[in-house]
Amino acid sequence: MAGGKETPRQKMIGMMYLVLTALLALQIKDEVLEKFVLMEAGLETSNQVYATSNAQVLTSIDKAARDQGSKDTDVAVVNAAKEVRQKTTDIVQYLAEIKEEVGLATAGNDKDAVYKRSTLKKYEEPSNYLVEQKKADEMKVRLDTYNDEMKSVLSQIGINKNWSSLALDASEIDFYKDNTEVKGKDFANLNFYKTPLAAVLAQLTFYENQIYARESEALGLLGGRVGATAVKGFDQITGTVLPVSNVVTAGTEFEAELFLTASNSALEPTMTYNGSKLTVENGRGKIKFRASANNYVDNISKQKFEAEITYNDGGEIKTIPIVHEFMVAEPVIQFESEAIQNLYQNSANVLQVNVPSLGPAYSPSFTVQGAEQREGSKRGELVVIPTIGTRNVVIGVSSGGAKIGDKTFTVKSIPRPRFVVKVDDKVYNAEKGYSGIPNKVSLVLEPDPDFLKNYPDDARFFVSKGKIILIKNNRESGTINITAAQTDFELTAFKSNMRAGDRIRVIVEEYTRLNFANKNEVVKYSDAQEININ
Repeated sequence: MAGGKETPRQKMIGMMYLVLTALLALQIKDEVLEKFVLMEAGLETSNQVYATSNAQVLTSIDKAARDQGSKDTDVAVVNAAKEVRQKTTDIVQYLAEIKEEVGLATAGNDKDAVYKRSTLKKYEEPSNYLVEQKKADEMKVRLDTYNDEMKSVLSQIGINKNWSSLALDASEIDFYKDNTEVKGKDFANLNFYKTPLAAVLAQLTFYENQIYARESEALGLLGGRVGATAVKGFDQITGTVLPVSNVVTAGTEFEAELFLTASNSALEPTMTYNGSKLTVENGRGKIKFRASANNYVDNISKQKFEAEITYNDGGEIKTIPIVHEFMVAEPVIQFESEAIQNLYQNSANVLQVNVPSLGPAYSPSFTVQGAEQREGSKRGELVVIPTIGTRNVVIGVSSGGAKIGDKTFTVKSIPRPRFVVKVDDKVYNAEKGYSGIPNKVSLVLEPDPDFLKNYPDDARFFVSKGKIILIKNNRESGTINITAAQTDFELTAFKSNMRAGDRIRVIVEEYTRLNFANKNEVVKYSDAQEININ
């Protein structure tokens, strides 16, 4: 425990801080609010372990000093350790009071209602209490003062140790350095403005956790000055699993630390997880595995693993067995699209595929059966082009290489366009006919309105085969054959021969659709209209 190097656990907690502050900026749903409650509970457990361990370290420092004759230098270390313990107790008590006050302010002074779902959703009251009433600004001062006081206490013993601020503005966090909307926010607004109570309580508990971690490090440094980090003096050794969260989603990694409470590097324990040896750093084993389950009940599956810690206690080899239970949450795949239930053949169907419960760990990849697939422009976006004649497309979703699930879509044919005839750029009115000798006709194929709205690049239709026939005295007098995709047709070949009372018959036999990739799709079609010349 001696030394000022940042421990792997503190690095993990630091990453959790970044994830937490990022989540606070989101519009979150009930499931995420529940995750904050679970996170708070996990941190509270960690805090209790820290508090017990730190108290034991203080006791061992005092005992080690007395065992060595209570030298003046050792007494100074003991006094410094007690001061560290007291300052930590004071700041943790202050944060606990803030948690209680903001909870009551949000729940209308009803203590029993603080953790009700309706209360946890509220954000105006916490924001008013912490931001508008400047409580968060006061908290920042208290947290920074704690850092300065700890540094001062250690420096009096000849220990040079600095900690970064716990109350950072967005501009001081690398995670936000490229986020122009967030990086200008100060500590109070970044963490507590319009933030649901569930997230606020988890954030305050996180600060308590970081305070305890710094106390643990400070006591470890002080203990090294009187040999208090030896095994001697500990009469109870227990094994502890400290997970980031006891509820994880299938496809994400379960992360935890397995360690001996009140232990230290002098023990050099060996640890196993499900029979496999773990890497041990600073007396702590690192557990990391991809969570999976298939026996879900109400979207939750109870899982467990076994671990063992073996250590040498004064020449006697002891082993502590541990069985740790955790929950695996079933991931839910969300597909977002204008036409979510169906896909259109030979068209660019853009789908946004999300798995909200994975949060920042979501790293999607897809498999597609019955269609061509292309990567979208952003994470989770997928472009699906069903093959002509395919009835169903199956999309498989994975994250980080772990399969999450499949979704089957029905494939529909492109809606047929509506045939409209224009004469000299005006829609032809069959009831009135056309007055005068026309110069051209335009054969327009109007797409289905919904298809045009959702698939504008796939909704381009042109007549590509048909006839334009001049009829005089009920007999065909001339024909213009349509052999290529186009819209406008000049009537020059008929003009000198057209008279009032003649008719122009337009017959469409096929049309060509130009899709998003500018590829032609020829479709058989049968329709006809006649133009009466007045």
